[in-house]
Amino acid sequence: MSPIASHLPSTEVTRELFFNVGGPHGFMRWGVYLFFAAALAYLALSLMRRLRLWRQGGAAVCTDRPMARLAMVARYVLGQSKVVRERYAGVMHAALFYGFLTLFGVTLVIFVEEDLTAPLLGLHFIHGTFYLVWSLIADLGGVVLLIGIGMAAYRRYVVRPERLDNRPTDAATLALLALIAVTGFMGEAMRIALTHLPSFEVWSPVGYLLAQSLSRVGDGGLRVVHVANWWLHMVASFLCIGLMATGRLGHLVIATVNVYCGNLDNEAAATRYTTPLIDPAEFEEAERFGVGEVADLSWKALLDADACTRCGRCQDRCPAWATAKPLSPKRLINQIQAAMEAAGGEPLIGGHVALDAVWSCTNCGACMAACPVNIEHVSRIVEVRRHQILMEGEMAPELQKSFMNLENNRNPYGFAFAKRADWLPEELGVRPLAEDSEVDLLYFVGCAASFDKQHQKTAVALLTILKRAGYKVGILGNEEGCCGDAALRGGNEYLFHELAGHNLDLFAKYGVTQVVVSCAHGYNTLNKEYRRFAELRAAADPEAPPFQLTVRHHSELLAELVAAGRIRLKEGARRRITYHDPCFLGRYNDGYDGSRALLAALPGAEPVEMVRHGRESFCCGAGGARMWMEESLGSRINQARCTEAQATGADLIATACPFCKTMLGDGIKELAIDRMEARDIAELIVEAMEV
Repeated sequence: MSPIASHLPSTEVTRELFFNVGGPHGFMRWGVYLFFAAALAYLALSLMRRLRLWRQGGAAVCTDRPMARLAMVARYVLGQSKVVRERYAGVMHAALFYGFLTLFGVTLVIFVEEDLTAPLLGLHFIHGTFYLVWSLIADLGGVVLLIGIGMAAYRRYVVRPERLDNRPTDAATLALLALIAVTGFMGEAMRIALTHLPSFEVWSPVGYLLAQSLSRVGDGGLRVVHVANWWLHMVASFLCIGLMATGRLGHLVIATVNVYCGNLDNEAAATRYTTPLIDPAEFEEAERFGVGEVADLSWKALLDADACTRCGRCQDRCPAWATAKPLSPKRLINQIQAAMEAAGGEPLIGGHVALDAVWSCTNCGACMAACPVNIEHVSRIVEVRRHQILMEGEMAPELQKSFMNLENNRNPYGFAFAKRADWLPEELGVRPLAEDSEVDLLYFVGCAASFDKQHQKTAVALLTILKRAGYKVGILGNEEGCCGDAALRGGNEYLFHELAGHNLDLFAKYGVTQVVVSCAHGYNTLNKEYRRFAELRAAADPEAPPFQLTVRHHSELLAELVAAGRIRLKEGARRRITYHDPCFLGRYNDGYDGSRALLAALPGAEPVEMVRHGRESFCCGAGGARMWMEESLGSRINQARCTEAQATGADLIATACPFCKTMLGDGIKELAIDRMEARDIAELIVEAMEV
């Protein structure tokens, strides 16, 4: 209904602010300022308390590139981009957030007119069409908020998913928000009833509908109840503001701050989830490494712990938790928060955090990808592992053996490095760079393909395809060292520095700029951690070689060759194939499409996806140095993944990482799954390649 249809002048299509409580110039207008000041004072005091706790941690740069940080707030807070990935929980949280935000905005409009434009400019705008639309938006916001509250209460107290740990403050928060919405509607309804149901108030549909019944109540009693309701609404609203840095409501402010101060590197696949490295110079000077107590963490890591909303999305996606191991990423972050609040310098391990939980992590990154407030769980785990190894000398015995092998022979298997190129067939015509450095590509073979016969098939397949495509490829041969992924993620960063420095020096020595890798872990490490290590090394030593590598994963390169027609594929037998996404190719580097394009182009292939695939893919269990440790707790992660593959009816699991191929192949054998095998995508392409 427009102002004209209401038969009233535009200026009269409005409402009296502070109706029935003294009007816009009465005492309660100033009383609101007192309430607001008290709420802001408590909010500021709460934030100062949290800030003092965060300042127990060390320095961290979180204020650079403000526009990029505001873009993160727009995407993750205002846009709720991660929250809405889950249907029910996403709709629920979006309703709570946008409903609350709408009511806050509607109230802010009153402040703008009454305290800014009217006294300073003589400008009143809450009337006419603006008032009608504003009223409708307010009612819609309240309805959406109540829907969100109902959905949250049903989910939390009826469905009760395992990942949610209910606390009294959760119920109190829902009750407070419901009180604000209900008293808001009741106050609106009583005002409309007391003003004799003006027709234009149908633009406040909820209030107008309720007012139909309330209009039968005598004005005197209604006015008394209206005043009491007004006070209740005001107290609840300002209590909500005051608690925005406390308890369940705290994540409204703290989580927003955490997103703003988040790791900008994680916004791009080229830098996402890069492991923070120790500056090489610190190994000569520092007395402590890694994280053993709260003071060893950065203040941003402590802010991370405070920002956790306990939604449990990380826990739901954690392969360790799913297979009955003691690691819950949510619980880990909550334990860090508890240690922060306890203070006193007590150790994390043995105090709040269980060592078995720290060593159960596969570094798959699923927790970080799911976290709606961008907490970095994996970095905390790697930092604790560093302390355990570099300061305490504590690690699994089999991991200790692998580290010794890396130190002595530059591979975790323990084979002599002189045998690193023994697998290479003469007919491929591939030579070490020491013999011929004029090549188009360096194939960084990696330890698995150098010493494991199963993965040597992948290496031979890849080199055969590249030869057919016209590439001249070289290898480092006996000079190549492990990329260092297991050392880095296992916590032995000093060893990682040695391995990375060794390989970077070789790349510089031979002028290598183009590298192809068939191991997802090597691909991620060379692309990200080597780049960062080279930067740190160059800062300390101007003569250190710069990072000049373009590193490509073999699935990406092969997909381009097939798409360009440089590799042609012949007809083959029909096979139902499911694809397993390696975490360090997919989640870490957005490498989802290359292998799927190859399967789509493979004659006879019938690709079928597992329930969890792409961004939601489930880990094979080998990452985070777990490839070199026994899986003695809970059930086996690789078996859980193979069970998912079996459910698709596929007879082949394709993947693009030697660790994944090993784990899936073992899982098939352990579960005795008939007529199923695990193969690398390069093997499938070379078999279908036209002669």
